[in-house]
Amino acid sequence: MYIRRDKSNLHFGRQSRRRGSGLLVWAWLFVMVIVVAIIWRFNSVQNWVIAGVAGEPTATLDPITLAQLGERAYLSGDIEAAIEYYEQAAQLQPENIDILFEYGRMLIYRSYAGRSYRYRVADALEVAEQAVDAAPNDARSQALLCNALLENDRAEEAIGVGLRAVQLAPDYAEAYAYLAMAYYSAGRPNQAFETADKAVQLNSNSLDARRVLALSLAFVGEYDAAIQQYEQAIQIHPRFDALYFELAQYYIARDNYDAAIASYDQVLSMEPDNVKAYTRKCETYFRMREDQFAQEACEQAIQLDPAYPEAYRQLGMVKYTRRNYEGAIEDFALCADLQTDQGVPLDDQEIECYYIRGLAWSLLARCDEAWPVLQTALQMNPGENIKRLINEGLMLCVNYEEGYSPDMVPTPIPTPTIPPEPIGIF
Repeated sequence: MYIRRDKSNLHFGRQSRRRGSGLLVWAWLFVMVIVVAIIWRFNSVQNWVIAGVAGEPTATLDPITLAQLGERAYLSGDIEAAIEYYEQAAQLQPENIDILFEYGRMLIYRSYAGRSYRYRVADALEVAEQAVDAAPNDARSQALLCNALLENDRAEEAIGVGLRAVQLAPDYAEAYAYLAMAYYSAGRPNQAFETADKAVQLNSNSLDARRVLALSLAFVGEYDAAIQQYEQAIQIHPRFDALYFELAQYYIARDNYDAAIASYDQVLSMEPDNVKAYTRKCETYFRMREDQFAQEACEQAIQLDPAYPEAYRQLGMVKYTRRNYEGAIEDFALCADLQTDQGVPLDDQEIECYYIRGLAWSLLARCDEAWPVLQTALQMNPGENIKRLINEGLMLCVNYEEGYSPDMVPTPIPTPTIPPEPIGIF
């Protein structure tokens, strides 16, 4: 009998069937041998199967590869990822100055993201000290220490270290850049400008050199020239968001609010969840008296990060000027509580979250609430203008009830249908 199931080359006849029977016998014997072998070597086979299913452990990347990944993350604008890669690389090679320098620099760059990230400068100082211990006569380790010291508010010490760095390497642009930043922080504008200009001459593609030259120019009011330096720095690294934030401030100084908003929008096009960019947009719209846009931007920031004090501070200011005093008080209180919870010392906290909250309570004739908050604001070393506003709020409480003192609770005055004008113009 001959059966052809399709037009393929698979044909089954009597002769083929007899050959197939022989093959089955051999196949059965082969399987039995395998079964016996498996029983005999069960443990070894079991381990082999487990390894095959679970996969081999991922090999640890070498420090050079990790550093390369850190560089790629930095160039893509992901500073946090860059820090993680450089940290791993530094753990594997704790005396590699190339790695330590970039690791410390990334920590400092990350600190630019806002108050919540300022703790990174302390980490950077530790890395810089580690680098100096490993190579005290290396200009890069000294330059990093200079940068870390000035970011930790030790500008005079940074100057001495920066001078040491340029002595070790007179043609090293970053050493001059960080020394110039130290001069800038110490309030020496002429030396800052000369040193920054030297840094740019040594390396026109140095991001830090361009940035400090811009800061030096802005220090003496040359905002247009500073803007040009920032624009060139952005060409060097178009995904470094700190440049856009700083550039926007100089656009604002030139009353070019639209350009400042565009800078923040550029950050958001790269990082749609950047809370700082939304908060700065809120601040800028507030300056423009576009209060509705300002409030929307601040609310977006809070939605992205409910623990970001600066957003509550700015939203409170918007509501205060719109005479929504109750809403402003709530936002300012959240701002103050968050800063306290995050361990920010009172003198470093956002003073607006205290004194404007006190003013709002005063305008609502709630002096029992206003008085302690305004007194706390006075302890925060306010400037003369803010101190004047605080005293105005305190006097308002005194006028509400003759002989008022903080030990007595005045009878609240009914809230008027039309809220009173805010104290101060913001």
